Amino acid sequence: MTENPEKFPQTLPDLGEFVKKNQNKLVRHAFFRLGNREEAEDVVQEVMIRMYQEKERKQHIEQATSYVFRMVFNSCLDRLRKKTRNNFEPLNGRETLRSDESNRETEIIATEEFLRIDHLLNSIPSEQAEVLRLRIIDEMSFVEIAEIMKLPVTTIKSRFSYGITKLRNKLTCQKEVKNELH
Repeated sequence: MTENPEKFPQTLPDLGEFVKKNQNKLVRHAFFRLGNREEAEDVVQEVMIRMYQEKERKQHIEQATSYVFRMVFNSCLDRLRKKTRNNFEPLNGRETLRSDESNRETEIIATEEFLRIDHLLNSIPSEQAEVLRLRIIDEMSFVEIAEIMKLPVTTIKSRFSYGITKLRNKLTCQKEVKNELH
């Protein structure tokens, strides 16, 4: 992505190609912030519509993919803030799932994975957790993460390193306690 700058799509066919190329990554990116697949899909769809509507204003941006990831990230934060402001109950894994059995099983597994990962990442500082999400879950390079977060690559690498170390220590302590109980 960073070697070949990708401009914002200026036509509907270009947007279609951009969506096809990036949609799954963007939905996954949103899912691991929101914990709900339908909401993640809605956020990505809203961002893509907004991106196309604002194409003239954004044609100077050379890293379209990184910029769109940031748009999705910000939209997820906005949704989470609205939920908090409106006193919605926190995500507890009991949201309504599709009735189709294969989709239901997939949704349950994805929700459990989200809850487990979210719990672990909430145990470390948020700036480190976000770098870990982008690097491990979204499979981005340190350079791409630095572009999205508008920070130096060295800062991103150190946050990643500190976050991994803290998670390892936490998991090691949990294993030790588990072994003592057995």
